[in-house]
Amino acid sequence: MTTSSNSPQPTAQAMYIAHRKRRVHKHRGKKNEGEITHLNITPMLDMMTIILVFLLKSFASSSADVNVSNLALPHSTTKLEIEEALQLMITEDEILLDQKVITKLAGDGALRTEDLPEGINGYLVKPLYDALEARRDYFKRIEEFGGTQFVGRVAVIADKKTSYQTLFKVLYTAGRAEFGMFRLFVQKPE
Repeated sequence: MTTSSNSPQPTAQAMYIAHRKRRVHKHRGKKNEGEITHLNITPMLDMMTIILVFLLKSFASSSADVNVSNLALPHSTTKLEIEEALQLMITEDEILLDQKVITKLAGDGALRTEDLPEGINGYLVKPLYDALEARRDYFKRIEEFGGTQFVGRVAVIADKKTSYQTLFKVLYTAGRAEFGMFRLFVQKPE
């Protein structure tokens, strides 16, 4: 096959040679042909993030673990199942929310007057209300981003020596902070 010098069409041979030169030049830049040079790991990171959030949520809010050494629960013969809820503990000397100390109690187990902004006859426990309000806002933000629905469930784990007045004020405060579904923990007699 001969081509004239004034022909505008390149020959097949010239096209093949040019294509081959481009391929050889392209492959010389690579170190190893079997090596992956670009990998999109975004879907894998998304999946790992979702799994991590799920595991943290389920381990952090387990209601089955009550672990306070100086806490004696009252006895009962109830057969209700344990539901996941925010843990609110009342020991002889302090109030804890998710095992973090919120406020100390007076020597006789009563609430301290500085924690009651409405006075000794008031029902609102200010440090507890602030902590519950922060948790409520946190749970509502999770719900906004497609998480579980906020239902306001709280598991009250109170020492059997806790006075009814202290327990009532704690329950009132929890209700004001939109945690109105209470579960009172008890111990099954052996």
